[in-house]
Amino acid sequence: MRNSKERIHYIDERKKPVERSARIWVQGGWKDFAVYEVPVDALLLNADNRRFRAEKMWAQEHLGRELDPENNPVDELSIASLLLDVSHRVEGDRVVGKPSGNYEALKNDWVLRKQESPLWIRPDGTVRNGNRRLSMIKRLQTEFGSSSFDVVEAIILPESMIDEPSLLEMEQREQLTENFKVRYNDIDYLLALREAAEMREIQWHDRENIETVAGQLQSMVEKSKGEVVRDLFAVKYMDLFLEDSEQPGQYHRLLKTLERFRDIGRMMMQVEEQYPLEAAEILQTLFAAVRSGKGHLDIRMIRAMFKSDRTRFDKLASTVAEAEASWDTTAGPTLSNPQPSTLFDVGVSDDETDTDGEGPGPDVANYPKVEVSTAIDLAIDGFSASQQDDVAQVLQEVWNRLEVLTDGDRLSAASTGDDSSAVRKSLGRIVEWVDANRHLVESAE
Repeated sequence: MRNSKERIHYIDERKKPVERSARIWVQGGWKDFAVYEVPVDALLLNADNRRFRAEKMWAQEHLGRELDPENNPVDELSIASLLLDVSHRVEGDRVVGKPSGNYEALKNDWVLRKQESPLWIRPDGTVRNGNRRLSMIKRLQTEFGSSSFDVVEAIILPESMIDEPSLLEMEQREQLTENFKVRYNDIDYLLALREAAEMREIQWHDRENIETVAGQLQSMVEKSKGEVVRDLFAVKYMDLFLEDSEQPGQYHRLLKTLERFRDIGRMMMQVEEQYPLEAAEILQTLFAAVRSGKGHLDIRMIRAMFKSDRTRFDKLASTVAEAEASWDTTAGPTLSNPQPSTLFDVGVSDDETDTDGEGPGPDVANYPKVEVSTAIDLAIDGFSASQQDDVAQVLQEVWNRLEVLTDGDRLSAASTGDDSSAVRKSLGRIVEWVDANRHLVESAE
């Protein structure tokens, strides 16, 4: 493989100007860049591509080493798979996967229409914008032969003209927008947003400062200011969750949890402002929902419960605290490394290679998951029933649930089984409720 100096010389020798330029927003204004044809074999995939940072963390942990495509050709194949595939797994010394629907669409479009916009490269051939396309081209070389795909159009961004902070902002402006692009994976989008906010010296404890930074970023990400504020709060509480789990920065353990942390951020924006003394207890309950595997819809219901039924929410928070009091954290609240199938293709079937589905959430060592999950389910069930105005329907739903317990003598068997004490206690409550309300039936007669 060529080293950096050799690639610089090779590109300088082989590049050919084309009769057009590319207009790019850089350092506060538009600038025209010359476009060249450059050889594909001189280009290097960027291992620090922000589009797959969380997945890269996962891959490196499983491979037991850093990905280094400049010195290891196998690593270039792994990076291409992270960019183009789903259902990732490690085989031997590389990451492999199944081609995604997005890859197939990109490939078909390239074969039909060729190249639409130039890649951005440094003089040494490192690709700074266009890594997915370069990965796809290198696969096409294998599939159809290199002669048809041996050059691409690119603009060359010298470091003397555009420094790294300026290039970072250019990349973020170009790659965070979603028009005609594959969206960032959930955590990777938040990490890119976090990096852009840190460049603007965001103060995470200051609501007013967060809103100011959101205003500076909204044009970059093509979202409203309110949406950017929401996502910055999601970043804030994602970081706090990892710190609370004693694994700061381990973002790959939270893949496919974007909506959970968005809803936590929404709720905590209100809590920080209106209930600061109760914030720690409320956050404990929300983090418990994540640890017990609850999805964003459950967290949204907890948020609604907090707003309109504080008594029920407070009871849930107390039950969660009691369950967590017995949690053995001697080894720390460690998040297990997710399995590849849960990281990249939740809900993916053989006929559907892409999904934006929500993952199962992080697996937490020794956590009382069943107790906490059950407490949340019961609280949400009770809250949902309390919001129904049709009493007859609620009673019918209760009857439907009680009726199924007599099928196959389930109730009798459960009353003498492992959970017999809990079964008899709940049954006793039902009998007491019926006795207390029996007069309503008798008076109607």
